[in-house]
Amino acid sequence: MRCTFKTVFYVNGSKERNGIVPIMGRVTINGTIAQFSCKQSVTKAIWDAKGNRAIGKSKEAKEVNFALDNIKAQIAKHYQRLSDREAFVTAEMVRNAYQGIGTEYETLLRAFDKENAAFAKRVGKDRAKNTYNKYLVVRKYVAEFIKYQYKRSDMSMNELTEEFIRDYCLYLKNIVGLAQSSIWIYSIPLKHIVTAAHYNGKIPRNPFAMYHVDPDHKEREFLTLDELTA
Repeated sequence: MRCTFKTVFYVNGSKERNGIVPIMGRVTINGTIAQFSCKQSVTKAIWDAKGNRAIGKSKEAKEVNFALDNIKAQIAKHYQRLSDREAFVTAEMVRNAYQGIGTEYETLLRAFDKENAAFAKRVGKDRAKNTYNKYLVVRKYVAEFIKYQYKRSDMSMNELTEEFIRDYCLYLKNIVGLAQSSIWIYSIPLKHIVTAAHYNGKIPRNPFAMYHVDPDHKEREFLTLDELTA
């Protein structure tokens, strides 16, 4: 699907004072819209609504246009940065990134790196070296799984679903070749990372909350008709 990304500027005529109007911005991405204040004002008489710019070569026109060009460039940079790591980008996400609103969109591997760095400082105090090594291995498996399954180097935690961890466990079984008990062990750190992200407000919900891995899962054996009637 072709992405439609656009930034336009307009003036708010309802707040005109002495011929001066504030300049507003609008970001549109695939039908989503977000508006914001440019924190700039301009003489209404020199504003070109069609061109989204001030007209003329006056000092005011040059300063206003320079500021708007800078805003547009910053918004484009935020859009590109988000697009590189998010499967779906909205106008609100770009607007918020430009304004510095809210928390940074956390990615799964970045969350692992932060957790592992904090864990390493506690090894020998209240954390075991073997547990730390397990987290490093899980981080490696998750990175390889994302590359294998999604053809990407990382992904936003906002994208995670129960299907992700289900497919991850299947990957550990069918591709890595781990036993069920090992799959259980290597799923725990992943669930911990995501649960902590939800608890700390990084993601709105815990997509793995209802998913459980059996440490010693065995295929259910069904009784034969003879056994049932015996």
